[in-house]
Amino acid sequence: MTTLDKFREIAREPFNEHLRAHKDGGGKIIGAFCSYVPEELIVAAGMVPFRMRAVGSTKTTLGDTWFSSFNCSYVRHLFDLALEGSFRFLDGLVFINACDHIRRMWDNWKAALDHPSFIHMTAVPRKKEHGALGWYREELEILKRALEDHYGITITDEALREAIRNSNQVRRLLSRLYDMRKDDSPPITGAETLSVIMAGTALPREQFIKMLDELLKELPGREVYPPDAPRLMLQSGCLEEIEHLELIEGQGSAVVDDSLCFGRRYFDRLVDEDLDDPIQALAERYMNHLSCPRISDDFKNRLEYIRSSTREYRLDGLICEKLKFCDLWGGEAFILRQESKATGLPVLALERELYGGGEGQVKTRIQAFLELIGKV
Repeated sequence: MTTLDKFREIAREPFNEHLRAHKDGGGKIIGAFCSYVPEELIVAAGMVPFRMRAVGSTKTTLGDTWFSSFNCSYVRHLFDLALEGSFRFLDGLVFINACDHIRRMWDNWKAALDHPSFIHMTAVPRKKEHGALGWYREELEILKRALEDHYGITITDEALREAIRNSNQVRRLLSRLYDMRKDDSPPITGAETLSVIMAGTALPREQFIKMLDELLKELPGREVYPPDAPRLMLQSGCLEEIEHLELIEGQGSAVVDDSLCFGRRYFDRLVDEDLDDPIQALAERYMNHLSCPRISDDFKNRLEYIRSSTREYRLDGLICEKLKFCDLWGGEAFILRQESKATGLPVLALERELYGGGEGQVKTRIQAFLELIGKV
Protein backbone atom coordinates (compact mmCIF):
# COMPACT_ATOMS: atom_id res chain seq x y z
CA MET A 1 0.00 0.00 0.00
CA THR A 2 1.39 3.39 -0.98
CA THR A 3 1.41 6.37 1.38
CA LEU A 4 -1.27 8.00 -0.76
CA ASP A 5 -3.44 4.90 -0.32
CA LYS A 6 -3.00 5.23 3.44
CA PHE A 7 -4.05 8.87 3.31
CA ARG A 8 -7.14 7.97 1.28
CA GLU A 9 -8.11 5.25 3.76
CA ILE A 10 -7.75 7.53 6.78
CA ALA A 11 -9.65 10.38 5.07
CA ARG A 12 -12.69 8.15 4.51
CA GLU A 13 -12.91 7.08 8.17
CA PRO A 14 -14.53 9.15 10.93
CA PHE A 15 -12.26 7.56 13.58
CA ASN A 16 -8.96 6.07 12.41
CA GLU A 17 -6.48 3.63 13.91
CA HIS A 18 -4.00 6.36 14.87
CA LEU A 19 -6.60 8.24 16.90
CA ARG A 20 -7.69 4.95 18.46
CA ALA A 21 -4.09 4.19 19.48
CA HIS A 22 -3.78 7.68 20.96
CA LYS A 23 -6.96 7.15 22.99
CA ASP A 24 -5.88 3.67 24.10
CA GLY A 25 -2.67 5.21 25.42
CA GLY A 26 -4.62 7.62 27.59
CA GLY A 27 -4.43 10.57 25.21
CA LYS A 28 -7.20 13.07 24.52
CA ILE A 29 -8.71 14.34 21.27
CA ILE A 30 -10.23 17.80 20.81
CA GLY A 31 -12.62 18.48 17.95
CA ALA A 32 -12.27 21.86 16.26
CA PHE A 33 -14.45 23.79 13.83
CA CYS A 34 -12.82 26.03 11.24
CA SER A 35 -9.27 27.00 10.34
CA TYR A 36 -9.35 29.84 12.89
CA VAL A 37 -8.93 27.44 15.84
CA PRO A 38 -5.14 27.30 16.48
CA GLU A 39 -4.24 23.62 16.57
CA GLU A 40 -0.99 24.54 18.33
CA LEU A 41 -2.84 25.31 21.57
CA ILE A 42 -4.40 21.84 21.52
CA VAL A 43 -1.13 20.12 20.64
CA ALA A 44 0.72 22.04 23.36
CA ALA A 45 -1.85 20.70 25.84
CA GLY A 46 -0.73 17.17 24.91
CA MET A 47 -3.86 16.46 22.87
CA VAL A 48 -4.64 15.75 19.21
CA PRO A 49 -6.71 18.28 17.24
CA PHE A 50 -9.43 16.75 15.08
CA ARG A 51 -11.03 18.90 12.39
CA MET A 52 -14.76 18.19 12.48
CA ARG A 53 -16.23 16.57 9.39
CA ALA A 54 -19.36 14.61 8.44
CA VAL A 55 -17.55 11.71 6.77
CA GLY A 56 -19.74 8.62 6.55
CA SER A 57 -23.05 10.46 6.82
CA THR A 58 -25.85 9.23 4.57
CA LYS A 59 -28.84 11.13 6.01
CA THR A 60 -29.95 14.11 8.10
CA THR A 61 -33.05 12.55 9.68
CA LEU A 62 -32.00 13.21 13.27
CA GLY A 63 -30.26 16.47 12.47
CA ASP A 64 -33.39 17.81 10.81
CA THR A 65 -35.27 17.56 14.13
CA TRP A 66 -32.92 20.20 15.57
CA PHE A 67 -32.32 22.44 12.58
CA SER A 68 -34.50 24.37 10.18
CA SER A 69 -34.58 23.31 6.55
CA PHE A 70 -32.91 26.67 5.93
CA ASN A 71 -29.76 25.56 7.77
CA CYS A 72 -26.95 24.24 5.60
CA SER A 73 -26.47 20.53 5.02
CA TYR A 74 -23.05 20.53 6.72
CA VAL A 75 -24.49 21.23 10.18
CA ARG A 76 -27.43 18.87 9.64
CA HIS A 77 -25.21 15.98 8.52
CA LEU A 78 -22.66 16.54 11.25
CA PHE A 79 -25.23 16.92 14.02
CA ASP A 80 -27.00 13.79 12.80
CA LEU A 81 -23.75 11.89 13.36
CA ALA A 82 -23.32 13.53 16.76
CA LEU A 83 -26.79 12.43 17.86
CA GLU A 84 -25.96 8.89 16.77
CA GLY A 85 -22.86 8.94 18.99
CA SER A 86 -20.24 9.02 16.23
CA PHE A 87 -18.17 11.66 18.07
CA ARG A 88 -18.05 10.03 21.50
CA PHE A 89 -14.32 9.55 21.01
CA LEU A 90 -13.87 13.31 21.45
CA ASP A 91 -12.77 14.69 24.82
CA GLY A 92 -13.60 18.27 23.96
CA LEU A 93 -14.92 20.63 21.30
CA VAL A 94 -13.82 24.11 20.26
CA PHE A 95 -16.37 26.08 18.23
CA ILE A 96 -15.94 29.48 16.64
CA ASN A 97 -18.60 31.95 15.55
CA ALA A 98 -17.97 31.00 11.92
CA CYS A 99 -21.54 31.63 10.80
CA ASP A 100 -25.11 31.51 12.15
CA HIS A 101 -25.37 27.84 11.22
CA ILE A 102 -22.35 26.86 13.33
CA ARG A 103 -23.56 29.06 16.18
CA ARG A 104 -26.88 27.21 16.18
CA MET A 105 -24.98 23.93 16.31
CA TRP A 106 -23.23 25.23 19.42
CA ASP A 107 -26.62 25.92 21.02
CA ASN A 108 -28.10 22.59 19.97
CA TRP A 109 -25.04 20.57 20.99
CA LYS A 110 -25.24 21.88 24.54
CA ALA A 111 -29.00 21.30 24.67
CA ALA A 112 -29.16 17.82 23.12
CA LEU A 113 -25.91 16.08 24.06
CA ASP A 114 -24.07 15.30 27.27
CA HIS A 115 -20.66 14.82 25.69
CA PRO A 116 -17.92 15.85 25.51
CA SER A 117 -17.46 17.48 28.90
CA PHE A 118 -15.48 20.41 27.48
CA ILE A 119 -17.27 22.63 24.94
CA HIS A 120 -15.81 26.07 24.28
CA MET A 121 -16.73 28.94 21.95
CA THR A 122 -13.93 31.16 20.66
CA ALA A 123 -15.19 34.45 19.24
CA VAL A 124 -13.16 35.36 16.16
CA PRO A 125 -13.43 38.90 14.75
CA ARG A 126 -15.16 39.30 11.39
CA LYS A 127 -12.84 42.10 10.30
CA LYS A 128 -9.10 42.58 10.43
CA GLU A 129 -9.27 46.27 11.32
CA HIS A 130 -10.11 48.25 14.48
CA GLY A 131 -8.27 46.21 17.09
CA ALA A 132 -9.22 42.80 15.74
CA LEU A 133 -5.78 41.32 16.36
CA GLY A 134 -5.80 42.33 20.04
CA TRP A 135 -9.32 40.97 20.46
CA TYR A 136 -8.40 37.66 18.85
CA ARG A 137 -5.28 37.40 21.02
CA GLU A 138 -7.45 37.79 24.13
CA GLU A 139 -9.73 35.03 22.85
CA LEU A 140 -6.73 32.71 22.48
CA GLU A 141 -5.70 33.48 26.07
CA ILE A 142 -9.24 32.62 27.20
CA LEU A 143 -9.11 29.32 25.27
CA LYS A 144 -5.72 28.51 26.79
CA ARG A 145 -6.98 29.13 30.34
CA ALA A 146 -10.15 27.14 29.66
CA LEU A 147 -8.12 24.11 28.56
CA GLU A 148 -5.82 24.43 31.56
CA ASP A 149 -8.66 24.81 34.06
CA HIS A 150 -10.80 21.99 32.68
CA TYR A 151 -8.05 19.42 32.31
CA GLY A 152 -5.88 20.50 35.23
CA ILE A 153 -2.82 21.14 33.09
CA THR A 154 -0.37 23.94 32.33
CA ILE A 155 0.34 24.93 28.74
CA THR A 156 3.86 26.32 28.88
CA ASP A 157 5.42 28.73 26.41
CA GLU A 158 8.00 26.08 25.55
CA ALA A 159 5.27 23.54 24.77
CA LEU A 160 3.61 26.15 22.55
CA ARG A 161 6.88 26.85 20.74
CA GLU A 162 7.40 23.14 20.11
CA ALA A 163 3.84 22.81 18.81
CA ILE A 164 4.42 25.82 16.55
CA ARG A 165 7.59 24.24 15.15
CA ASN A 166 5.76 20.98 14.40
CA SER A 167 2.79 22.70 12.77
CA ASN A 168 5.11 24.89 10.72
CA GLN A 169 6.85 21.75 9.51
CA VAL A 170 3.47 20.43 8.34
CA ARG A 171 2.87 23.72 6.54
CA ARG A 172 6.27 23.61 4.83
CA LEU A 173 5.71 20.06 3.61
CA LEU A 174 2.23 20.89 2.31
CA SER A 175 3.66 23.94 0.54
CA ARG A 176 6.10 21.61 -1.22
CA LEU A 177 3.20 19.38 -2.19
CA TYR A 178 1.30 22.33 -3.69
CA ASP A 179 4.45 23.50 -5.49
CA MET A 180 4.43 20.15 -7.31
CA ARG A 181 0.96 21.00 -8.58
CA LYS A 182 2.45 23.93 -10.52
CA ASP A 183 4.18 21.47 -12.86
CA ASP A 184 2.96 21.00 -16.42
CA SER A 185 2.08 17.46 -15.36
CA PRO A 186 1.20 17.53 -11.63
CA PRO A 187 1.89 14.20 -9.85
CA ILE A 188 -1.17 14.40 -7.60
CA THR A 189 -4.83 15.21 -8.28
CA GLY A 190 -7.00 17.70 -6.46
CA ALA A 191 -9.09 14.83 -5.03
CA GLU A 192 -5.96 13.11 -3.75
CA THR A 193 -4.72 16.35 -2.21
CA LEU A 194 -8.02 16.76 -0.40
CA SER A 195 -7.64 13.26 1.05
CA VAL A 196 -4.13 14.08 2.27
CA ILE A 197 -5.23 17.15 4.23
CA MET A 198 -8.44 15.58 5.50
CA ALA A 199 -6.42 12.66 6.84
CA GLY A 200 -3.78 14.95 8.28
CA THR A 201 -6.31 16.95 10.28
CA ALA A 202 -7.26 13.68 12.01
CA LEU A 203 -3.73 12.56 12.89
CA PRO A 204 -1.13 13.31 15.59
CA ARG A 205 1.30 15.88 14.16
CA GLU A 206 4.30 13.51 14.26
CA GLN A 207 2.43 10.89 12.25
CA PHE A 208 1.27 13.47 9.71
CA ILE A 209 4.83 14.77 9.24
CA LYS A 210 6.17 11.25 8.78
CA MET A 211 3.56 10.37 6.17
CA LEU A 212 4.03 13.66 4.29
CA ASP A 213 7.78 13.02 4.10
CA GLU A 214 7.09 9.59 2.64
CA LEU A 215 4.50 10.92 0.19
CA LEU A 216 6.79 13.61 -1.20
CA LYS A 217 9.39 10.95 -1.97
CA GLU A 218 6.85 8.73 -3.76
CA LEU A 219 5.18 11.35 -5.98
CA PRO A 220 7.86 12.32 -8.55
CA GLY A 221 7.23 10.63 -11.87
CA ARG A 222 3.50 10.06 -11.40
CA GLU A 223 1.17 11.13 -14.22
CA VAL A 224 -2.43 11.66 -13.18
CA TYR A 225 -4.00 14.02 -15.76
CA PRO A 226 -4.55 13.80 -19.50
CA PRO A 227 -2.28 16.07 -21.57
CA ASP A 228 -3.41 19.70 -21.74
CA ALA A 229 -6.13 19.24 -19.11
CA PRO A 230 -7.71 22.63 -18.23
CA ARG A 231 -6.23 23.88 -14.97
CA LEU A 232 -8.75 25.00 -12.35
CA MET A 233 -8.87 26.51 -8.88
CA LEU A 234 -11.63 25.41 -6.52
CA GLN A 235 -12.99 27.70 -3.80
CA SER A 236 -15.51 26.61 -1.20
CA GLY A 237 -16.38 26.48 2.48
CA CYS A 238 -17.39 23.03 3.71
CA LEU A 239 -16.07 20.65 1.10
CA GLU A 240 -15.02 17.21 2.28
CA GLU A 241 -16.36 14.82 -0.37
CA ILE A 242 -13.39 13.31 -2.20
CA GLU A 243 -15.83 11.85 -4.71
CA HIS A 244 -17.04 15.35 -5.62
CA LEU A 245 -13.55 16.39 -6.72
CA GLU A 246 -13.16 13.10 -8.55
CA LEU A 247 -16.36 13.95 -10.44
CA ILE A 248 -15.04 17.41 -11.39
CA GLU A 249 -11.69 16.06 -12.51
CA GLY A 250 -13.37 13.12 -14.20
CA GLN A 251 -14.65 15.52 -16.87
CA GLY A 252 -11.06 16.01 -18.03
CA SER A 253 -10.08 18.95 -15.81
CA ALA A 254 -7.20 19.33 -13.36
CA VAL A 255 -7.84 21.02 -10.00
CA VAL A 256 -4.33 22.33 -9.31
CA ASP A 257 -5.00 24.89 -6.57
CA ASP A 258 -7.73 25.75 -4.09
CA SER A 259 -8.99 27.93 -1.29
CA LEU A 260 -10.53 25.31 1.00
CA CYS A 261 -10.70 24.67 4.75
CA PHE A 262 -9.26 21.22 3.97
CA GLY A 263 -6.79 22.82 1.60
CA ARG A 264 -4.76 25.99 1.17
CA ARG A 265 -6.42 27.81 4.07
CA TYR A 266 -5.20 25.10 6.44
CA PHE A 267 -1.49 25.67 5.85
CA ASP A 268 -1.18 29.16 4.35
CA ARG A 269 1.40 31.31 6.19
CA LEU A 270 3.84 30.15 8.86
CA VAL A 271 3.69 31.13 12.52
CA ASP A 272 6.63 33.38 13.49
CA GLU A 273 8.90 31.12 15.55
CA ASP A 274 11.11 34.00 16.71
CA LEU A 275 8.53 36.07 18.59
CA ASP A 276 9.00 35.98 22.38
CA ASP A 277 5.25 35.74 22.88
CA PRO A 278 3.94 32.52 21.23
CA ILE A 279 0.28 33.50 21.77
CA GLN A 280 0.89 36.74 19.89
CA ALA A 281 2.63 34.78 17.12
CA LEU A 282 -0.41 32.49 16.82
CA ALA A 283 -2.81 35.42 16.77
CA GLU A 284 -0.87 37.14 13.98
CA ARG A 285 -0.71 34.02 11.82
CA TYR A 286 -4.32 32.94 12.20
CA MET A 287 -5.71 36.44 11.67
CA ASN A 288 -3.63 36.96 8.54
CA HIS A 289 -3.66 33.61 6.75
CA LEU A 290 -5.74 33.18 3.59
CA SER A 291 -9.23 34.10 4.74
CA CYS A 292 -12.71 32.97 3.81
CA PRO A 293 -15.76 35.27 3.34
CA ARG A 294 -16.44 35.38 7.11
CA ILE A 295 -13.67 38.02 7.19
CA SER A 296 -15.74 40.69 5.51
CA ASP A 297 -13.05 43.32 4.89
CA ASP A 298 -10.48 41.00 3.30
CA PHE A 299 -11.92 40.41 -0.18
CA LYS A 300 -9.11 42.37 -1.86
CA ASN A 301 -6.51 40.00 -0.39
CA ARG A 302 -8.53 36.96 -1.45
CA LEU A 303 -8.78 38.41 -4.95
CA GLU A 304 -5.05 39.10 -5.03
CA TYR A 305 -4.43 35.47 -4.07
CA ILE A 306 -6.53 34.38 -7.07
CA ARG A 307 -4.51 36.67 -9.34
CA SER A 308 -1.18 35.34 -8.07
CA SER A 309 -2.40 31.75 -8.33
CA THR A 310 -3.58 32.40 -11.90
CA ARG A 311 0.00 33.32 -12.79
CA GLU A 312 1.82 30.65 -10.79
CA TYR A 313 -0.51 27.73 -11.54
CA ARG A 314 -1.46 28.94 -15.03
CA LEU A 315 -5.17 28.70 -14.29
CA ASP A 316 -7.81 28.45 -16.99
CA GLY A 317 -10.81 28.87 -14.72
CA LEU A 318 -12.16 29.16 -11.19
CA ILE A 319 -14.99 27.18 -9.59
CA CYS A 320 -16.60 28.88 -6.59
CA GLU A 321 -18.95 26.59 -4.67
CA LYS A 322 -21.46 27.23 -1.93
CA LEU A 323 -23.67 24.98 0.11
CA LYS A 324 -27.35 25.85 -0.19
CA PHE A 325 -28.35 28.60 2.28
CA CYS A 326 -24.73 29.75 2.83
CA ASP A 327 -25.00 33.52 2.56
CA LEU A 328 -21.26 34.09 3.08
CA TRP A 329 -20.18 32.07 0.07
CA GLY A 330 -23.19 33.21 -1.94
CA GLY A 331 -21.98 36.79 -1.62
CA GLU A 332 -18.42 35.78 -2.45
CA ALA A 333 -19.50 33.99 -5.62
CA PHE A 334 -21.51 37.03 -6.78
CA ILE A 335 -18.56 39.40 -6.33
CA LEU A 336 -16.15 36.98 -8.02
CA ARG A 337 -18.40 36.77 -11.07
CA GLN A 338 -18.26 40.56 -11.34
CA GLU A 339 -14.49 40.65 -10.85
CA SER A 340 -13.97 37.95 -13.48
CA LYS A 341 -14.77 40.56 -16.10
CA ALA A 342 -11.74 42.54 -14.95
CA THR A 343 -9.37 39.64 -14.27
CA GLY A 344 -10.22 37.66 -17.37
CA LEU A 345 -10.45 34.40 -15.38
CA PRO A 346 -13.74 32.60 -16.09
CA VAL A 347 -15.77 31.78 -12.96
CA LEU A 348 -18.33 29.03 -12.46
CA ALA A 349 -20.58 29.40 -9.40
CA LEU A 350 -22.00 26.10 -8.15
CA GLU A 351 -24.62 25.59 -5.44
CA ARG A 352 -25.05 22.14 -3.97
CA GLU A 353 -25.79 20.09 -0.84
CA LEU A 354 -23.20 18.22 1.21
CA TYR A 355 -23.55 14.51 0.40
CA GLY A 356 -26.66 15.54 -1.48
CA GLY A 357 -26.22 13.74 -4.79
CA GLY A 358 -26.95 15.75 -7.93
CA GLU A 359 -23.95 14.27 -9.75
CA GLY A 360 -25.65 14.52 -13.13
CA GLN A 361 -26.32 18.23 -12.75
CA VAL A 362 -22.77 18.93 -11.52
CA LYS A 363 -21.30 16.94 -14.40
CA THR A 364 -23.36 18.90 -16.92
CA ARG A 365 -22.36 22.26 -15.40
CA ILE A 366 -18.67 21.33 -15.39
CA GLN A 367 -18.77 20.11 -18.97
CA ALA A 368 -20.49 23.32 -20.09
CA PHE A 369 -17.91 25.41 -18.21
CA LEU A 370 -15.01 23.61 -19.85
CA GLU A 371 -16.62 24.18 -23.24
CA LEU A 372 -17.07 27.86 -22.39
CA ILE A 373 -13.39 28.35 -21.63
CA GLY A 374 -12.51 26.45 -24.81
CA LYS A 375 -10.75 23.56 -23.15
CA VAL A 376 -12.77 20.59 -24.43
